[in-house]
Formats: sequence, C-alpha cells, structure tokens
Amino acid sequence: NDGTVAFRSGERISFSYLVSQKYTSEEAVLRLLKGGRETTAAVKLAAPVKLIPFHIKGKPPSYFIVAGLVFTPATVPYMRSEYGKEYDFDAPVKLLDKLMHSMAEQPQQQVVLLSQVLAAEVNIGYEELANTQVVALNGVKVANMRHLVSLVDGCADDYLHFDLDYNQKVVLSTAHAKAATKEILSMHCISSDRSPDLPGAAAAAVEMAAPGTSGAAAAAANGTDEAAAADAEAAPAAEDKGKKAGSGK
Repeated sequence: NDGTVAFRSGERISFSYLVSQKYTSEEAVLRLLKGGRETTAAVKLAAPVKLIPFHIKGKPPSYFIVAGLVFTPATVPYMRSEYGKEYDFDAPVKLLDKLMHSMAEQPQQQVVLLSQVLAAEVNIGYEELANTQVVALNGVKVANMRHLVSLVDGCADDYLHFDLDYNQKVVLSTAHAKAATKEILSMHCISSDRSPDLPGAAAAAVEMAAPGTSGAAAAAANGTDEAAAADAEAAPAAEDKGKKAGSGK
C-alpha cells in the first residue's frame, strides 16, 4: 500500500484522485479490510471544517474589547488585512500551521486572537501583544468568541487570567478591567465593546447610549439579545426537523 490506485493501463495515481472525483453530500462506498475480512461501508461526504476559515461569508468580523484588549477570531481575510498579500509567509508560524494543517474539532470552534491592545493605564505592560491566540481564561479552555465573551461577562473571580500562546499571560483585576473599558472605548470613539453577533450586544449598546441606564434595563436588553441569539441558533434545527417530518408523510 503506497497510497496509489490504478489509473490507466500500467499506470498508477495518488489516492487523492478518487477523492477529487466526488462532490460534497455525495455518498461513497468504501471497501475495508477489517480483521482479515473485506467489508463495505457507505459514507456521506462533507467538506472539512477548517480551524481558520478562508471566508466569512460577507459578514462583518466579530470583535470583543475588555480593558483595551481587542479579541477577534483568526480568519484568512483578517490575516490578509494584517500581513498583506504575502500573509502566508509573513504571519506568525503557529497561525500558519493552524491555517494549513488544523481542522475544527467542533463546528463552532475558532482560534481566538488577542489582536491588539489599546494602550491605557489598566493594561500597562501588555501594549506590545498582538495577534496571539487566547488559549484559556481562568483555567477554562476558550472554544470560540461567544465562549470567551460569556466567560468574561460571567467572571466572579478577582482577576481575569488570560493564558496566551507562547506561554504568555495577561492578568488584570476583573473590577478594574470592566470599569476601564467604557472610558477606553470613548477615548477611541468605539460605539460598543462587542460586535452585534456576540452575547450581550444589545445590553452593551443600551449602556453605551445611556450612561444612566439602570441595571434592570440593561439586564432586560441582554435577555432580549440572548433570546434572539437562541432563536437564531434553534431555527436551522427546527427547519431540519420540519423537513424530516414532511418527508415521512
């Protein structure tokens, strides 16, 4: 077994040729050798989910800011904007390795980056950090942007402890970090601490627009935002269920 298959008379070609003849959602019948016996299995083909996606489907990029730390998911459009047309040579080696070789273990998995630091008193000493993966927050592995936002918003610890790639760490007082965020946003003329696709975006917009907004009003807005996000995530599942029910009649 050298990874080739019969092609033309007397010729062999790489096994990947057979894969290239198939399309997404097609079914392939595989012949398997298991326990010394040959069996067959039907497999539905699907496109692999890249850990760092090549496209963002026309959507604006996600971002989240706390204490001047700016977080965003790693994507090819982002890397191109940061490093230019030669991003596949100039970007950090670890990012390129994930881009070229890593597949997502879960459909919503993302590489979350600390893309830059908006310099302020609260983050002194961390200003030079840029485009470094966030591995964990307070010991919890970060799965994607929504997960990171939920961890920060729900943090009850005294400190926000970010574990970054290359064994780097960022440690900030939770209370000071959250208190300084609004002033930093105002200084840089940024309207919200997060993009609309992230949890709590509605509540954050209300708070930024009206400094005197009560906690109850912000919580109500946040609940509305979370409900809308939940409905959006549940819609595809409900649609699939409806299709299956219709096909069963």
